[in-house]
Amino acid sequence: MNDFKNKLLLKPKKETQKEPPEVKKWLNKFREEREFDGIKSSTIGNDITRLKVFLNFVVERLEKSPDVLSNSDFVKFFNYLERERKLSRNTQNRYYQLLKVFYRLMRLDNFKDFKDESQERKRFSGFEIKHYDAISSDLLNDIMNVIIESKSRTKIRDATIIRFLWDSGCRISEALNLTYGDSDLEEGTFVLRNTKGKAERTVVCSTDTLEVLNYYVQYNIKKGSKDRVFQNSNGEPIGRGWIGEIFRKAVDKLKKDGKIPANRKIVVHSLRHGRAVDLLEKGQPIDIVKEYLGHKSLDTTLFYSHSKERKEKMIKNIQKIL
Repeated sequence: MNDFKNKLLLKPKKETQKEPPEVKKWLNKFREEREFDGIKSSTIGNDITRLKVFLNFVVERLEKSPDVLSNSDFVKFFNYLERERKLSRNTQNRYYQLLKVFYRLMRLDNFKDFKDESQERKRFSGFEIKHYDAISSDLLNDIMNVIIESKSRTKIRDATIIRFLWDSGCRISEALNLTYGDSDLEEGTFVLRNTKGKAERTVVCSTDTLEVLNYYVQYNIKKGSKDRVFQNSNGEPIGRGWIGEIFRKAVDKLKKDGKIPANRKIVVHSLRHGRAVDLLEKGQPIDIVKEYLGHKSLDTTLFYSHSKERKEKMIKNIQKIL
């Protein structure tokens, strides 16, 4: 009976959609150039995903090749992103930045008119950098309490990682890729090598965090110079999705309890935003904050100097002296 059942039930198709040869040709050229430039494979993968959207639109919808597109064709593509794919302005900006790189690497000139016109009309210059709300030290403590008081076997490790992210201001991938060889567990200094901007930088943690970190690493299975500081019970690297999920569950509980407004977007990356705002609030020069956080552009750091959180605090301070 089971054999009949298996034969009669519909099975999901396992077809993989093949890229048109024209699309594949341009993707391969782009990948080769990016690999030659030493770009991280994860970054290349993200770029390829977006580039496929552009190339498929060009080849299948416009029935053209990227090297013959005109200004109006690029306008059609961005209208397609907004009207049909319903992409946010920030995501559209990522496509715009990607196309600037693509046409430069392909040594093609036909994107120049659209780029110049976009700069002149400020099409992509007013997009908001921030995607998430920054986090304060008080809110961080609330989140930490939820995690520490949970029944999870890994609550100490997870809470330590989150506190380290707050202290260091580093990206989750930078923290999880941190090795023993790049960590001074006596001084509390850490060298980040596998960074988004490819430039090494040094970060620190507080003495309290360092004390807990040294307690935690006693139980690590692997302790070689190339082994990760943060690892699972088998000594293997921790997936970034795990920390994101732990953090999200804590935030959801606080929202349910009414301690965080439902409309606030608090995610792991909010720790990095919060660190930027906190350092600026404490009077650290903008260029120092830029270097510490590894911002590629000073504009990114300048954004935090005018952040909503800083403005709200400024308004309250002004109110006190009136």
